Amino acid sequence: MRCDEIHEHWVDLIYDEGGTAPANDEIRDHLRTCPACRDELEELTRTRKYLQAWKDESPLRSVAVARQESLLRRKSGWRYVRYGAVAAMALICFLALANTEIRLNESGFSFTTSLFSRNARESEYYTKGEIRELMKRALDDSESRVNESNYLMMQKMLDTVEQERWMDLRFVRPQRSQNNNRN
Repeated sequence: MRCDEIHEHWVDLIYDEGGTAPANDEIRDHLRTCPACRDELEELTRTRKYLQAWKDESPLRSVAVARQESLLRRKSGWRYVRYGAVAAMALICFLALANTEIRLNESGFSFTTSLFSRNARESEYYTKGEIRELMKRALDDSESRVNESNYLMMQKMLDTVEQERWMDLRFVRPQRSQNNNRN
């Protein structure tokens, strides 16, 4: 039997299924006498075992991303800092809308608030329009920072995926050329 005829029976031999064909003894004899076919069969069998042992990961999840996630979990204090910042911003908005006046003088802090406007000069307080504009600018700035942060994280993730792809490609190319040389 010739090598190219043996190649038609690789699947049966790799999966070691019974009843390979009437030429079963001929195939086995050829494999005993042909080291090239025997080596290729052993390599295909090893590859099958590796593929069976391979555990699939979720897509786009690399070691670097998993490491970053674990660091974020460890540094969960930052989450509380963000919540605190949002709460402080809401408190400042409430105090501004409640006509709050905070003063520091030689006797200490003075804190007064009134829900209804008092007889005071309007130049000392922000108008509701000015407060809305300040809040709008603060929220726009916050949103742009979050978008920039998300963009940078996505870019880093794509770079990691691209690096892993090139590493896999460097691993596969020599294997392919070895297989081509054997034929």
